[in-house]
Amino acid sequence: MNNQLEKLRSAPPFIIAAALLLWGWQTNFILFAIPMIIIIELARWVSWRWPISNKEFHTLSDFSGVGFFIVVIYIFTTVGSRGIFVILSIMPFILFLLLVVQLYSEDGKIGLSSLFVSLRRLDAKKSPDAPAKVDLSLPYLLVCIISASSGNIRTIWFFILSFILFSIVLWSFRPQRYQFRTWFILLFLAAGISYAGQEGLRDIQRSLEASIVSVFDQFMWRYRDPERATTAIGTIGRLKLSDRIFLRADSEERLHQPLYLKEASYHQYNYGVWKNQKSVYTVIDQELDGSWQLADVESGKEITLSTNIRNEISVIPLPIGTARIENVTAFELSKNNFGTVKMEIQEGWIDYKAVYQDKIFDSKPVPADLNIAENYREDFERLARDLDLYNKPHKQVVSSVESFFQNNFTYTLTQNRRYPRGKYLQNFLFNSRSGHCEFFATSTALLLRVVGIPTRYAVGYVVDEYSQIEGQYVARSRDSHSWVQAYIDDQWRIVDTTPAIWAPLEDENASFFEPFMDIYSWISYRYSLYQSNENLDQEETNYNLLYMLIPLILILVWRLVVKERIIRNKAKSKNVSNNSFQGKDSSIYALIDELNKAGFVRRKGETLACWFVRVNETTHISELDTAITLHYKYRFDPDDSKSGIKDDLARLVRLILSRGVLSTVAKNPL
Repeated sequence: MNNQLEKLRSAPPFIIAAALLLWGWQTNFILFAIPMIIIIELARWVSWRWPISNKEFHTLSDFSGVGFFIVVIYIFTTVGSRGIFVILSIMPFILFLLLVVQLYSEDGKIGLSSLFVSLRRLDAKKSPDAPAKVDLSLPYLLVCIISASSGNIRTIWFFILSFILFSIVLWSFRPQRYQFRTWFILLFLAAGISYAGQEGLRDIQRSLEASIVSVFDQFMWRYRDPERATTAIGTIGRLKLSDRIFLRADSEERLHQPLYLKEASYHQYNYGVWKNQKSVYTVIDQELDGSWQLADVESGKEITLSTNIRNEISVIPLPIGTARIENVTAFELSKNNFGTVKMEIQEGWIDYKAVYQDKIFDSKPVPADLNIAENYREDFERLARDLDLYNKPHKQVVSSVESFFQNNFTYTLTQNRRYPRGKYLQNFLFNSRSGHCEFFATSTALLLRVVGIPTRYAVGYVVDEYSQIEGQYVARSRDSHSWVQAYIDDQWRIVDTTPAIWAPLEDENASFFEPFMDIYSWISYRYSLYQSNENLDQEETNYNLLYMLIPLILILVWRLVVKERIIRNKAKSKNVSNNSFQGKDSSIYALIDELNKAGFVRRKGETLACWFVRVNETTHISELDTAITLHYKYRFDPDDSKSGIKDDLARLVRLILSRGVLSTVAKNPL
């Protein structure tokens, strides 16, 4: 490994410059790539060099490593799991300093010990890997191409340009014994296979993602986090929301328009994540009649909701403008200043009645409801100027924004591209003009903020489907939705710019087996309610049965521990009594002693076979390979008739030692 790394050649002239241009173009870092190219290529034209020691290289490498670790933590904290693409895009920055110092150093290479801390502890005299040096130019070239892929707009040009760069490198390192025609044919054959393989892997990835997401939606639904919502903006592939019924709504009157059930709202956005800055929960005292009063309103529309609670304290969906909750036996109920209601209750399906009005009772706006991250402000200010929103009253602004999205955009669940540095909203607004509800809601919220209208991003469900089987309304996982709450004329109002066709489009994803699954879901739902209404005596009986299991579990654990202890004792006795092993009298050990005397050092963890191969590279004793084969056969072969093998090995060892080859190379140990 040491020899191979030291033989690593430098990258061809100007190839790193080309790779940096590709990276800068793909990730929008072109203004940084140009000065980086100048600094790197200037090393070819200046003659002065720095006398950089290994210790200084170590310090520089440690500095880069610690900086990279801090950046990774910061990115994952602020961006989340999608930060992996951001990290990939900045890798040329992380390694740039190491490459520049190497290029301007007197040695022109960097020690492996600077890259791998474990090598710094090795003795340079005893371990050949310790002083090994490597040229970083080719690895840096590969890093630039990989980083460029993080901003890939998935056009054929990225593949073509990458192919050209790799072809130049391979051409400079090509074996001279092959004709140009043969090399050229093999190169393009490899390119064709790689492109076909890339497309095949992409199709497999899409299929697996669709299947995994579907299963996840059906059985492992992620319940709402009231403090943070990670959107699907930037997700690649098709969003597959399941048919699973997540909520039921029983209304005495038919709904004449879709009913918005809000779970949570947020007011700070950046890189696909909405979150709340200061969310304060207030415990709601229960009234004497058992209800929970959320607002100072006595009457309103009524609807009974049923939802499945998986955690003892969970966010519950409620109609916009809910003033009171009735007919539920909860331990505690609390509400935050963004209108999110959490309920502490027994897990399982629960029923509760909501009394609501056509009014939003959330707290008044705060400065954060007008905040726009700097990386989005320019795009939305530009759009506001194009739509002439600055000179209109707020009501007219909302009307213009609704018309803009309704008339110029389409709804889709399919996304096929990644955009550099999180420019998903920019592409949505100015290029594709197609996306799902999270694109519409996020863009609307930020666009209204530009002209001074406070907004919040709301998430929940839209109920519009009536089930003939159950005789009530149902909301499925695919009915989850996001919209905007805008503060106009001293009150919050719903602004939903997602095209109304979104629900029918998602209904097209309904499975052929949906009616059968609905029947099963209804039976499971009714059975769950029956179980939750069982009397206390039955519950106490179940606890008594559980208590009876405790001594049985203790007995089982005791038996397992005792049995394991007996097995360990037997194994220990066996090891103590077996103080010898088969093959202890092999002649190979005499040969090993002579090798040690001659100065051949066996590395830590190195097998006998690998050691003998390395010794043979210096001594050219071809019989070493046969000797180790005979030794292994004598040592491990279960056949009892080994006397012949033992004698053959002894004769071979005597032959090797009789030549005196080891003594002649003793002054030059391996």
